Formats: sequence, structure tokens, C-alpha cells
Amino acid sequence: MNRRNFAKACLGTAAAASLSAAGRKADASAPPPAGTAGAMAGTGARTRERSPRDPAKTHIAFVLYEGMTALDLIGPVEVLTGPDVSIDFVWRDTNPVYAENTSNNRLGLLPTATFADIATTDILCVPGTSNPYLQMRQPDLVEWVATVGRDARWVTSVCTGAFILGAAGLLNGYRATTHWALLPELRYFGAIPTQDRVVHDRNRVTGAGVTSGIDFGLTLLTLLAGEEAAKARQLILEYDPAPPFSGGSPRVADTTMVTSVQSGYRAHLEAVAPYARTSLAETARRLGVPVAE
Repeated sequence: MNRRNFAKACLGTAAAASLSAAGRKADASAPPPAGTAGAMAGTGARTRERSPRDPAKTHIAFVLYEGMTALDLIGPVEVLTGPDVSIDFVWRDTNPVYAENTSNNRLGLLPTATFADIATTDILCVPGTSNPYLQMRQPDLVEWVATVGRDARWVTSVCTGAFILGAAGLLNGYRATTHWALLPELRYFGAIPTQDRVVHDRNRVTGAGVTSGIDFGLTLLTLLAGEEAAKARQLILEYDPAPPFSGGSPRVADTTMVTSVQSGYRAHLEAVAPYARTSLAETARRLGVPVAE
């Protein structure tokens, strides 16, 4: 699909969104069609038949994995979804994966495709997690991201999803961002750490921490369909953030708070991922990236 038609489709989607939302609520009790992803209760495998991909639609492959941060995925999906977009949620199998959560129950997400199902995509998007080092140690995930990302039109991530792109060798020589607490570590992948909310370098688009996924989605939509389409989508989503506190970035937060949060996060990582430094060093060697410790 060309840029003009894509933009028209996005504008049309935005105009109709408020009406279709009511329809979605009315149909909420109906079972989802085969090949759809969403929240679920319980566990167990499921059967599904994949529909052939429509070559006229822009295809987006969102990576799923156990322990991912749900908002990293859901924000961009809400921005980028539309009738002329084909989306797959991809994991090694189609069993549910569960998002990261410290409460008693976690949000379940249903993959629509496996790594074996998806050999190419227009847009690859990798969401993050609080412990990206675990996913860096999943060879099939890293290999699939490297293979599919090599020929994708757009290679993208939100939050620490950049670590998975980096481990796949897809950020070497590119400006990129991730969650502020781990931004310096991007150098192990040959990336140029850049402390912006969204970073666009050639066909790489990376978002910073968690909530930046919406800004990331709007930036990518602008690149795909133009500014008017992105503005319309922003309005429909009523994305007009006015947080109760001015402290959601290390640039504006109290320095004592920044130090405390970063220390706590790094202590958590040392507990759950004692292999983190080793993984970073091994990845840098594999990619041929010289890093001074």
C-alpha cells in the first residue's frame, strides 16, 4: 500500500474509531475469531487456523514473550491498528504468555503466529521487560528477530525491547534509546545511546521506557502515513498527558529520587539476573563491538 492510501485509511479509521469502539463493547461477550490475540483467563493450548496474509496491507509483527511489559505492547497496538494493517503477535508457540506483574494474577496474551509462521514482515516491533537479559539468552528468539529484522522495512522497539534488537545485531551503528536506567548499556550492542523519548535513525525507531510506547506509535504512524493521520489518531485516543507529578523522567525528577530508583532497579537486576554483565560482554564480543569496561 502506498503512503497516500495508507494515510487515507488511517484518517478514516480515526474518524470511525468512536463508533467502532461501541461495537466492540457490545461484542465483548462473543468468542474471539481464530487467529486473534487478547487477554485471557486460565491456561492451556488452543487450536487456530491462520488466514493468508493480505499483501495489500502493511504487516506488523509484535513479539510476545513470558514476562514482557504489557503496556510496551498495548500502547503501540492501539495507535497503529487499522483496517489496512495486518498484525501478528509472535512467539515460539501459540500457548498463552503472561505479562510481567507482581500481583497474584497476570495478564495473559495469545500469540497469533509462531516464529515458523512469520518469515518476513514490514514492521518488526519488540516490547520490553524489567529483565531483558533473560530474553537475550533465548537463542530462538534472538535468531528469529535477527532474521526477520534484516529485511523488515522498519525495525523497532519499546523500552528494553532494544536489548533484544541489540542482541540480534540490529542496532550496531544506530542511534537508539531504551529505559533511562539501562540506557548506557546500549553501547554493548554497538548502538549510540540517545536519551530521547523516541529516537528515529534511518529505518530504526526506538522508544524509551514503557509509556513512551504511545509516543513511539505516533512517531511511527507519522512516518508511515503522515502528520495529519497521526494527529487524528492522537485526538481519537485523547492522548493529552497531564501527569499528577512532574517527575516521570530523570531530566525533571528530583535527583535523590532518580538515584534511589536506579539503585533499587539495579539491585533487583543483580538478584534476578546475576549473569547480566557476562551476557552483555559476551554479546559485545559476538558482535565485534569494542567496549571499555
